[in-house]
Amino acid sequence: MFDASLRDPDTLRRLLNPRSVAVVGVSAEPASFGARTITNMKLFDGPVHAVNPKYAGQELHGFPCVATIDDLPQGTDSVVLCMPRTGVVPSLEAAARRDIGGLTIYASGYGETDLPERAVEEADLRDRARALGIPLLGANCLGFVNHVTRLGATFMPDYVKMTAPAGGVGVVSQSGALGYALMQAAERGFAMCHMATAGNATDLDVCDLAAFQLTLPECRSIALVVEGLRDGRKLFELGRQARHAGKPIVVLKLGRGETGAKAAMSHTGSMAGSTAAWSAAFRRAGMLEVEDFDGLLETSGFLAKAPPPKARGVAIATPSGGAGIMAADHAEYVGLALPQPEEATAKVLREAIPDFGSPRNPCDLTAQVATNPAMYDACMRAILADPQYGVVVMPVVYHNPAPTGTPNRMKLMRPLAQEAGKPICIAWIPESLEGPGPYAVDTAPELSLFRSMRRLMNAISLWHRWHDGAPAQAPGVGEAARQAAAAIPASARTLMEAEAKAAFAAAGLPAMPDIRATSAEEAIAAAGRIGYPVVLKIDSPDIAHKTEVGGVKLNLSHAESVRAGYDGIIASVKAHAPDARIDGVLVQKMAERGPELIVGARRDPQFGTTVLVGLGGVQAELWKDVALDIAPVSAERAEAMLRSLKSFPLLDGFRGSAKVDLASVAATIARFSELAVALGDRLEEAEINPLVCLPTGSVALDGLMKLAG
Repeated sequence: MFDASLRDPDTLRRLLNPRSVAVVGVSAEPASFGARTITNMKLFDGPVHAVNPKYAGQELHGFPCVATIDDLPQGTDSVVLCMPRTGVVPSLEAAARRDIGGLTIYASGYGETDLPERAVEEADLRDRARALGIPLLGANCLGFVNHVTRLGATFMPDYVKMTAPAGGVGVVSQSGALGYALMQAAERGFAMCHMATAGNATDLDVCDLAAFQLTLPECRSIALVVEGLRDGRKLFELGRQARHAGKPIVVLKLGRGETGAKAAMSHTGSMAGSTAAWSAAFRRAGMLEVEDFDGLLETSGFLAKAPPPKARGVAIATPSGGAGIMAADHAEYVGLALPQPEEATAKVLREAIPDFGSPRNPCDLTAQVATNPAMYDACMRAILADPQYGVVVMPVVYHNPAPTGTPNRMKLMRPLAQEAGKPICIAWIPESLEGPGPYAVDTAPELSLFRSMRRLMNAISLWHRWHDGAPAQAPGVGEAARQAAAAIPASARTLMEAEAKAAFAAAGLPAMPDIRATSAEEAIAAAGRIGYPVVLKIDSPDIAHKTEVGGVKLNLSHAESVRAGYDGIIASVKAHAPDARIDGVLVQKMAERGPELIVGARRDPQFGTTVLVGLGGVQAELWKDVALDIAPVSAERAEAMLRSLKSFPLLDGFRGSAKVDLASVAATIARFSELAVALGDRLEEAEINPLVCLPTGSVALDGLMKLAG
């Protein structure tokens, strides 16, 4: 069975931060994987050996060559295997005999082939490696780069071109090509410290590799590319370690499909797809998710450089009024504050900026000020000194590559940012994307380069989120939820409205009581006991969505309307679903009118129980205005989920309507999430739809549970 815990970073140190290395399968052909790999080790100052019996006793690509792994020095730290799949297990056994610290495996053809026997072979390789205590990187990976020790343990060519100083960002990627694509930023001065690729993650996955990078003193943030995990809950422990180390993890999820939502019985199942679950897990882990590859390195690089924010306000200073407006648009879109300068700041700006500029925020310095170093310096100092601002955004609209042009301007920004203890973010607008100007920003510890205004403002928002502190810990599961879950018979598979609401009520949720009637006369009698007006609903284990078959009659105010309603429901259901079993009709009190929510839960294969809340009723799937999190959630987190909905104004007194009791609604959602967790692996889906929200609380009008056998 797969171990869901993170690997101890100390056990990976010899593999990923070695003092001695060897490459098995090196040939004389310069373009071969082995030759490329060992050539990438020319800057490494520790012992390096090639392994190939054909060249034993000779030098190969400038390194001593031995015949086999058994001929390597005892205790060699890290060995790269450049060989076909069939040679891996014998090499593993030999590595154990020589006390090798770890293996990197390029070979493919394992579980990624979808051949069952290859998946078994890969599992056997993992089990054998763990039994021998030898960690594996790969299989089917591209290797790793330790930029601190200048070790390129990868077959990608030209590691020697990466000249940036070691430090800053660590890169971890399941995809080798994408990992190395990010690492190449070191060719343009971007500070990197380590890059590791997981490939098939036969043994070590991206979480294990990131946990190792967190222990590197040079690492200040991590750029993490995730495709999938055997157990996504490893993210939570990795997030805890990142928070403890004070090093943010910026994450990009590849493969954001919604295949988990198909064939769902409930509205929840069709809306709570895999993408939302991954995003919720990243939030719970305290990781900072970006939506595209381009934003991954920009954001992680900014977070590696930027100190904690001194204020929430963002200042925009530019020689272009249009660029300032564009920056303000993106800042407002992500909810960043753009306060106007204090009077002392405004006075400096008014004195320096001509009438056709703007001494406000965004500040249009004009080209006139931008070409006057003394005035420009005075304006930037005043803005940076304003206590309302925690960061300054400076759009660059023209790239003059001359030493006295853009590169010099960037150089002049550095001491100002350093003195203020505030970062300056450069929004690079020119389509002249490379050259001395961008290089000057990338190599400056005080400046961060962005080639997208949208990504820049999103990075500032994530910077604030990281320094706002760790996400709240998940609450426990109360005794009421545990007892309610235990009371559901083990044989139960689908609980329709009556049984589901009974379970909700047992867990402490407000649920509308009902009476089952099997004839019109029984329905009339039940209505008399409940009190008019009433609602009638079809009661059938074969009908999940009652309105689709004409199975609901609302606001019935007297006996004859109940009789007609009962007969109409039975006739409509028989016409639309002739094979459905009918247990009767449920009679319940007509509820007060109020905003309707859907509250749902389902078991996610990666993260366990998830909880969803959104705009409910019959249009729930149409609008898909939902928030999702990992269960259980606290009442505080449930309220935050509600506030994140586009439809939240409906709960908050939209256009003079009464405000709902938000605290009560949030408490109901929290208790529902506890019940879902208490059901454990039995739960497939559970749902309240609708949960009517009122100024005096909330009430569940309908419910559904689907349980596993």
